[in-house]
Amino acid sequence: MTQTQYNVYPGLTPVRAVSTSNVAGTYFNGNTNNGVGATLTIAASSLTVDSVVLVAGDRVLLQTQTNTNQQGIYIVRTIAATVVLERAADYQSIEQMKAGQFVSVAAGSVNAGNFYSLVEPLPNELGINALVFNADPSAGGVAYSGGASTADALPVFSDTAGNLKAATTTVTLGQALNVTGALSATAGVTAGSSGNAGTFTSFPTTAANGTLIVSALNAGGAFNTTLRNSVMGQSTVYSIPDIAAATGGVVVSTAAVSMKSVAGAAAAGGAAAQSFVDAFCTAGSNVIGNWNTQANAVSVFKIVPGAGSFVVTSSADAGVGTFNYVIMK
Repeated sequence: MTQTQYNVYPGLTPVRAVSTSNVAGTYFNGNTNNGVGATLTIAASSLTVDSVVLVAGDRVLLQTQTNTNQQGIYIVRTIAATVVLERAADYQSIEQMKAGQFVSVAAGSVNAGNFYSLVEPLPNELGINALVFNADPSAGGVAYSGGASTADALPVFSDTAGNLKAATTTVTLGQALNVTGALSATAGVTAGSSGNAGTFTSFPTTAANGTLIVSALNAGGAFNTTLRNSVMGQSTVYSIPDIAAATGGVVVSTAAVSMKSVAGAAAAGGAAAQSFVDAFCTAGSNVIGNWNTQANAVSVFKIVPGAGSFVVTSSADAGVGTFNYVIMK
């Protein structure tokens, strides 16, 4: 026995508008409670659906009802003290409905030009069980508008309609940008790309109070510069002091360097040579310093580092005072 299938066009008569929210009303499922002659009566003298003011005879798809059994295609029968919608004659019984049937939309600020399809499962009883329509992918889609994008530009969501806008000013985000979630073990954050400069900018808590910018200059070749910490025994904050000039340098070393600065170490006086205890110091350290306060006007002759201390020899006894010093090792 040969089975033959015929092409049956699944398109339905277009509707003028499609609901975008619940249309509240009193639902009546017809005299035989099967959807035939079913009506939805709205306690209003007009009805607007998706910005379209409906008139008698308009065909409308309700697909966002709170009670999903009310969904379907209706005809506007009367507009008077109330608005009466009646299920369309071609879509008022379960026998007329096939999954995959679709209807196009003629008007509406959201849904004009879209299509809606009837999806499974179909109701066992029309007006009793849910009747579900799904929009085609373009319905409610995100549109792109704005000026032409530039290399490595960041488009942002910039309006309440969900439209993407190209970055047209130097300010691309009005709030902090946080990257969260699991990243791969080798993941990193990159600003710009090869040949397109980018910077990392951090803002302080006070508005218009300066920023911290990390940027890269041409290195004369494919040479990378890496900033990283060493093994730490505690949480540490490094502050860059004001160097009183627009540009300046930071002292660096080709080997690992540790440094400690102390202001106002107490000195008892009594001799030209004064010993200061500091466990950070070693015999191989480099110690520099000067008298901060002293009873007698003296000059520092030399500083000799040792294990856990160093000795400052001055031109004479400085007397009771304080000493500022820096230890590097």
